[in-house]
Amino acid sequence: MKQPFIAAVVAALAGLAANHAALAAPASPCGKDDALQIRGDTPGAISYDIYSQLRPLTAHRLALFQDAGTVRRLPDGLDVCEIADDGVADPSAVLVHEPHGKMAWWVSAANVEGAD
Repeated sequence: MKQPFIAAVVAALAGLAANHAALAAPASPCGKDDALQIRGDTPGAISYDIYSQLRPLTAHRLALFQDAGTVRRLPDGLDVCEIADDGVADPSAVLVHEPHGKMAWWVSAANVEGAD
């Protein structure tokens, strides 16, 4: 009579512990290794060619590309996911996308860091 009661209590406690663990560690929408965060407002270019043409970065050049719709300002603290297999050998450029967005953006590697 006591064994079924004890088994039920143990099962309930195990379920509670599993539920708490699931709530304590939310899954990253990017996976584990490629979650990044934008540091400082930075321009994001729609292609590597546009990214390359932005350099050296000037206010005039940035305004022209933003007006054309080929560059977007990505705000400080924005959570992004790195696309590791971007096909470009330039380590100064990183291809990222927002976790639930459809567009990918090229940004400077100096303006991204690992997510907290």
